[in-house]
Amino acid sequence: MAERATAAARPGRGPGTPWIRAFGPPGPAAPVRLVCFPHAGGAAGYFRDWGEGTGAQVWAVQYPGRENRIREPFSSDLHALADRAAEVLGGLLDRPTVFFGHSMGAVVGYEVLRRLAAEDRDHAVRHLVVSGCGAPHRVRPFAGQEAAHLLSDDRLVALLRSLGADNTALLDDPGMRSAFLPAVRDDYRIVQSYVPRTGGPVLRTDVTAFVGRQDEAVGVGDAGAWATVTRGRFALRTFPGGHFYPGEHPDEVLRAVREVLGPPVRGVHAAPPAPDGTIDTGRTDER
Repeated sequence: MAERATAAARPGRGPGTPWIRAFGPPGPAAPVRLVCFPHAGGAAGYFRDWGEGTGAQVWAVQYPGRENRIREPFSSDLHALADRAAEVLGGLLDRPTVFFGHSMGAVVGYEVLRRLAAEDRDHAVRHLVVSGCGAPHRVRPFAGQEAAHLLSDDRLVALLRSLGADNTALLDDPGMRSAFLPAVRDDYRIVQSYVPRTGGPVLRTDVTAFVGRQDEAVGVGDAGAWATVTRGRFALRTFPGGHFYPGEHPDEVLRAVREVLGPPVRGVHAAPPAPDGTIDTGRTDER
């Protein structure tokens, strides 16, 4: 879906590749970089306000087939998408970096980091934040969403609305549907056919899993299973809201991201920590 950039969120100077849109402080002004991987059907513009909200330089990965890459063919599968993103990012990580991925983006970010680790190019990545997604060995079509890429337009839009996706009112317009739904369909195709590959190094990067307390698709047990993918530290944090809780509670989510990024960046006023600390398990159901 087309994204509108505000004056405060105009893209900054990026690395000169269509794979990355840059937001927030340019160049050396930000000591840490936040690399964001969008959800299924999402695009880099989803993170347009995160540079201002975190004080980091945000590099949002732009998958083919949307926004400025609308005319490019989609990736053949999720592994091919991760291969190409890792190839692009591998030579550009020149400062401490945090990866953040939501839903499908969590798996893409994980697979990119695995590829960097296999080539010993992951040293700059100090943290992986996986949001709204079960661990790779627990990724499966959400209940009732099997073969979602084959649904009719009306049923696919109804599915997005049931998940709480942003801006779905725009999909009442036939032109917006024709522009937006192809990416949604293809992303569902690649994530629902995704199978993690065996072998390769176990991550050494710290991992934090975020999940919405009312997310009917991803349970706390699914999110907690990310602990098995790393030798680094693991934390689990829950938030009010459903699958698209980042859009429902952006201030709380950006505060948590700032805590992962480290000390406050000049010009960004961090809110106080959550009353019960940075780790909030929230609920006890596991599925």
